[in-house]
Amino acid sequence: MTAAISVDGADDDLRALANWLRDEDELRGRVTLSSPPIEEGHMGPVLDAVVVVLTSATATTLIRSLKEWLIASRNAKKVTLKLTAQDGRKLELTCGSAEEAEAAMDAARKFLGETA
Repeated sequence: MTAAISVDGADDDLRALANWLRDEDELRGRVTLSSPPIEEGHMGPVLDAVVVVLTSATATTLIRSLKEWLIASRNAKKVTLKLTAQDGRKLELTCGSAEEAEAAMDAARKFLGETA
């Protein structure tokens, strides 16, 4: 399963989120930054998402850590979480506040089959 997380803001927000997630022992080595191919006339890549490879054991860590990042980032912007299961099912969630994050995380837990 994979999770692609985008942040409505600058590349720095995505880098900050990626670093935050990499600090989680369970997610270390599973977090990468994604960028589309460089378009002609542009000087370099633009980041578009933080991608996390998930297992049933790491999904809860991602959900908890993302919520904590949203709360800690006082200037957090809209965050979109796209989950893709191995069977092809997809779920897209968007949040921009701690309250919205809680509702989004509950929906993600249900999608992932988590009860916690």
